[in-house]
Amino acid sequence: MFKILDFFRNPQISTRCSLPQKLFRNANQTCALARSTRSCGSFVFLINYLDVFFCQFKLPTISIYGLISACLLMVQFSMLFMLTKYFFVPNLVTLIEFAPMTMFGITFLIFGPSIFVSYYNSAWMICDPQRGSLSPLQFAKMVGDIIRYFVIGLMVLSMQGYRAEGVTLWSCMTFILTGMGYLYIVTKKSYQMKLMDADLNLIKFRVTVFLYTFSLVLLVIVVVSHATFQRSLLKGTAKPENYLDMDSGDEILGKYQKQKVFTRRQLWLKTVNGYENMKDSHVVYRVLMVPIFFVVSNFSPVISKDRFLIGWNKYINCLCLVVLPFICLPHGFKAVSWLIMLLVCWALSILAFISTHSLRRPDNVWIFALLGLIISSVAMNLLSREIENVTWQYISIQFDVKPDVTALMYFGLGEMFSEAIVVRCLQQRKMWDATFGVVMSIVTYAIFLAFPLLFYQGCFNSSSSIITTASTETGIHFIFLIVSTSLLHISMSGYEFRISLFFYLLVLTVIYVTLQWMIHYDWMLSLATLHKATLINKGFI
Repeated sequence: MFKILDFFRNPQISTRCSLPQKLFRNANQTCALARSTRSCGSFVFLINYLDVFFCQFKLPTISIYGLISACLLMVQFSMLFMLTKYFFVPNLVTLIEFAPMTMFGITFLIFGPSIFVSYYNSAWMICDPQRGSLSPLQFAKMVGDIIRYFVIGLMVLSMQGYRAEGVTLWSCMTFILTGMGYLYIVTKKSYQMKLMDADLNLIKFRVTVFLYTFSLVLLVIVVVSHATFQRSLLKGTAKPENYLDMDSGDEILGKYQKQKVFTRRQLWLKTVNGYENMKDSHVVYRVLMVPIFFVVSNFSPVISKDRFLIGWNKYINCLCLVVLPFICLPHGFKAVSWLIMLLVCWALSILAFISTHSLRRPDNVWIFALLGLIISSVAMNLLSREIENVTWQYISIQFDVKPDVTALMYFGLGEMFSEAIVVRCLQQRKMWDATFGVVMSIVTYAIFLAFPLLFYQGCFNSSSSIITTASTETGIHFIFLIVSTSLLHISMSGYEFRISLFFYLLVLTVIYVTLQWMIHYDWMLSLATLHKATLINKGFI
């Protein structure tokens, strides 16, 4: 009762985005909470849904807001499915086919950056002190992401079945365990950033170790993968070029001839026809997503051998370069950086316009596949951040869950969903080594870029001397358990990902979720060495 009265008198005393249970149906108090408590807007990327629905539309109950949130999530996941399957995956497959490397090597190199590039390179400060003490939340999200990426990836692999090479499997798993062990050591320490000397230099040294080690491993993968590909490449005799079938007026801009089957307008209609391009999906989904597909396909190129002229459309590729800087605007780039990006993209658009033909496939078509991969990745990242925003605001206001538990359990759903779609699509194309490379790539990048991201995004500051909470450390312990026992299970199964591994990971996941909820409700102590995080802003956690 006193907590409710105190909230009425001064709503700013609450640092967590939650209300007492008796106030759940009071829309005015929910609006006051959304506007006075900065943690409610901690993960607002584009839209503050609490402010819109409770302050502008005056929703009477939280139940209606929950229904609206569920509808928003369904729409966002539907759009994410379309972007991943019909825009991201075809360009990824094209890059895999054109790259002079093994399937595992190229997917390991490009999948992790393509998923994380717009998030890890964003100028938007994820640990902005103005939004609250977000450092523990961001690290909790990273730990939760590592668990989700590894478990979901191996589960999808196990459902279809896959046999890995022993050396590759043990190398990847050992590298993951080593990186995770070092990440646990460096994040467990309390850094006093006010000193600005010893601790700051120590952090910089550890960041350098992460980046240098990871760069060496990537270099080794490039060299070994390229050498393996060259040894397995069958040497064929080159066919002589024949220009006898070309018209006298046709200029020679490449080794591919100008097609005369379709006009420019027909090629454009084939590109933007969502009902035909999404023919493998349910008819209801196709009908509903046709307008969105039409809009997206005009700005995101898709290069795929399944399409006529390998999906090449000159005007869409040029328009993509024109709008790419504007799509990157929500990531908070500074004016100078954004202007440089604008000039570079527009210059490339002009160069592509004058150096290509709309009815002839260009020679280096993989460049445009990379362009489509980048712009689809940026769009997927925007949707993933909005999914996190909806999840954060609804769970916080409805269930009053501790913020670090929310980040551990419910963040990263968009990336996890996209990973499962990519692995499944590659399985359908029988690109087995690429599926394993996708899982290992996203997990490894998430581990080795976590500490550098925390440092460069300002998560180590004077308001957060330690960023590892009890729930986060419990999650780290489970990572070691899941990875090590999964490696043992796969090795004992003849390096095969069998359905038994799926059920084993499912059981471990249920145990992990149950344990985290028991710790949240104080039914048992955590597995961490510190039961509570020693943060300056204790009320937020």
